[in-house]
Amino acid sequence: MKQFIVLIGIAVIVMINTMSVISVESTTNRKRDLNRAVAAAVKHTVKETMSQGQNSITSDKDMIGHFINLLATSLRSKGDLNIKVMGVNYKEGLLDVYVTQKYRYVNGKYGKVSVRKCAICE
Repeated sequence: MKQFIVLIGIAVIVMINTMSVISVESTTNRKRDLNRAVAAAVKHTVKETMSQGQNSITSDKDMIGHFINLLATSLRSKGDLNIKVMGVNYKEGLLDVYVTQKYRYVNGKYGKVSVRKCAICE
């Protein structure tokens, strides 16, 4: 009986440690994925805005819409996105965004990661 109680205690400790490692790894992966996706979307949007012969981006709203579309299609992790546009100017090729992703941990609690990226085409 004593060995059974010790075995259950060890199993609980292993489970808690496993959940902790999964939570930390999840946060790291989401931060890396969000950073990569936002950087690529900002860079591609600004590059396309300033390219010769393009006629799909003709206003600041079009530029923001293009960025959101690129971000949504390139993001691999699931979660609620909150995008704040800090600055935009399609004529000058400027886009500055602050993106926050809210997600749920394995234990049911919520976490969030944020990234801010700015790109200016020269």
